[in-house]
Amino acid sequence: MDVKRRTFLHALGLTAAGTLLPGCDKEIRRLVPYILPDDEIVPGVADWYASTCGECDAGCGIIVKVMEGRAKKIEGNPLHPVNQGKLCAQGQAALQRLYNPDRLQGPLRRTGAQAEHRFTPVSWDEGLPELADRIRHTKGPVIMISRPLSGTLADVVSHFIESVKGSLYFYDPSPELPLRAAVRQAFGIRDLPAYDMAEADYVLSFGAPFLEQWLSPVSFGIAFGRMRQGRKNRRGHFVHIEPRLSLTAASADRWLPIRPGMEGLLALGIGHLLLSDHRSSLPAGRLPAYESLYGGVSLDDVAKHTDISQADIKGLAKSFAEADCPLAIGGGTACAHTNAFESHLAILGLNSIVGNINRPGGIRRYQSAGLATHPKVPWLSERRIKELAQALEETDQRPLLLLYDCNPLFSAPPTVPIQRLFDHASYIASFSGSLDESTVTADLILPDHHRLETWGDHVIGEASPHRAASLVQPVVVPLFDTRGLGDTMIDLTRRLDGSHSGPDSFPQLIKDRWQRFHTSHSSRAHEPFQSVWEDLLQQGGLWESTVTEQRLHLSSSAANYQPPQFDGEAVDFPLYFYPYPAPSLGQGRGANLPWLQELPDTMTSAVWGSWIEINPATAQAMGIQQGELVRIHSRHGSVDAPAVHYPGLRPDVIAMPIGQGHTDYGRYAARRGANPMTILAPLFDKKSGALAIGATMVRAEPLHVPGHLILLEKPGTTAGGGSDLISIERPRSSNART
Repeated sequence: MDVKRRTFLHALGLTAAGTLLPGCDKEIRRLVPYILPDDEIVPGVADWYASTCGECDAGCGIIVKVMEGRAKKIEGNPLHPVNQGKLCAQGQAALQRLYNPDRLQGPLRRTGAQAEHRFTPVSWDEGLPELADRIRHTKGPVIMISRPLSGTLADVVSHFIESVKGSLYFYDPSPELPLRAAVRQAFGIRDLPAYDMAEADYVLSFGAPFLEQWLSPVSFGIAFGRMRQGRKNRRGHFVHIEPRLSLTAASADRWLPIRPGMEGLLALGIGHLLLSDHRSSLPAGRLPAYESLYGGVSLDDVAKHTDISQADIKGLAKSFAEADCPLAIGGGTACAHTNAFESHLAILGLNSIVGNINRPGGIRRYQSAGLATHPKVPWLSERRIKELAQALEETDQRPLLLLYDCNPLFSAPPTVPIQRLFDHASYIASFSGSLDESTVTADLILPDHHRLETWGDHVIGEASPHRAASLVQPVVVPLFDTRGLGDTMIDLTRRLDGSHSGPDSFPQLIKDRWQRFHTSHSSRAHEPFQSVWEDLLQQGGLWESTVTEQRLHLSSSAANYQPPQFDGEAVDFPLYFYPYPAPSLGQGRGANLPWLQELPDTMTSAVWGSWIEINPATAQAMGIQQGELVRIHSRHGSVDAPAVHYPGLRPDVIAMPIGQGHTDYGRYAARRGANPMTILAPLFDKKSGALAIGATMVRAEPLHVPGHLILLEKPGTTAGGGSDLISIERPRSSNART
């Protein structure tokens, strides 16, 4: 595209502005909004643009180094309250998503059968009318499945789906749905509250991987650092409870390898001791409800089923009660079982018992920025997928399916009938920018801009003490013939209702909305908005230094705790299977980025592939050697991967990282490793409907052949005797001397 930056932004009517920020490397950084005309670009001089990361839903602020019109480096925005200048590996690797050689470069239409994966380029003037016509004449329901959205884009997409009387679902394979359901019942709120870890002095974590990929890992890392060593003469104590020694567990003062699925039972045991020892701070009127929840367990049963001794349970309860600011949190493995909702109610209730709600170091809630209308979009749980597929088949309806930046065909197991939903669709259109397993099924693809090429905003939820809203601004001219999803939605809405009302463009809609918000909420309302807008773009958004806290009110702790269910008889399947999100690849979204593929796993040092973790004692008993290929069987399938002897694992558990095993998704991800989700049983958390990923029992079979295991700590130990990190290929007929 031969479009100058000045022309590209002329519609916004912005003027040049800039400021100086000293970097940590003593380099002079020019932090500017995306407004400089082309003749102000100085070769060899970097400009820095503030924006918002889109690699997860945390909304971290970023600054992007741009030279001669090309993005060169991404760092954390030191002014942003969420990440305070820090940035995780996924955020820095977003640069490779921008320049990925497998990015879609324009609209595509399917040619031939779906299994052939053949597409023909089309223009936007062909693609948009085709999709509008399909929607206009569809006889089935319109269903859109999207990654979680925020701010103005969430409103625009919701408005479009409402206008066509369709259904919008947010889909994320790790949204902690049982935790969200428990928070809704315990406090009567939809958003997750804030865990004030920075001010806590005793943190009891039931599987929450807050130093890996959980909610907002960068902000949790900052809070954890303050809790541990950021306060003079006050170092917080941290206990982590999980079957596997994760990165988070390795950072704890103490790790307790609990039996899988028993996190809630342990919380009940601790709560029982707190109440029986009269360590409760609950009002007398609420005490009976908590006695009903925690009073029905015995310490003997808790110790027997959790594999945590009575002495340890009593020690945990005593330390929790005696701490000034104790904090109990749950997630990760506590969300992985059929009793996850009840487990989280029991965990949340521990904070209520000791009176650590609405207090520093406890569970708190803050007022979010009122920038967007926050549409109440339901989450697409795996049980809801099953219900949708069954309902459509029973009524013989063929839906028109829309996809945006999510990949349920990869992350949902075959036992969840997501494939039937796709097969039953009359037409599939995708707005994603890569050919992953779900997008490759589409009849039409209208690819979105990359996050560094588009406009947007992000509203930080009630977990942030600062009323924060971040701006997303383009830092480079779009590389290809893509289009922002907001503009695509606006265009489709106009074509379907036949009017020219509404916003001229998505960037203009964002600016107008921020202007209205500025007029009614900002202390600078008396100033011309244009100058305020430029300052907001330079800063990266709007946030307040004063804390506006909202009180959390205890709603209900009623729950009937049930033990977890597992799929597979112990005689045939004696081992618990524990698939966990890879710290670098997450649920597989990062698998097409080579920076993340070659980032060593912190606990095993493995790179570029899959592996199966097994306790050395278990491996010895089964005759499984390090690096040997192992086949894991469940009642629903099998996967093969090399074995890693991992002592930080219960002997009755086999663990495997999620993220590899793609059949599509570009050259760096496809046909690499194995996907452990393919062998999981269709068991769900009873309340939220989330897949119980820890509920599948398996057996291990050594195949007695070397696997392709690459460990950074021991290069040169592959089966062929060559280096793990460097290989030299020569023709077979070569007579070259070595």
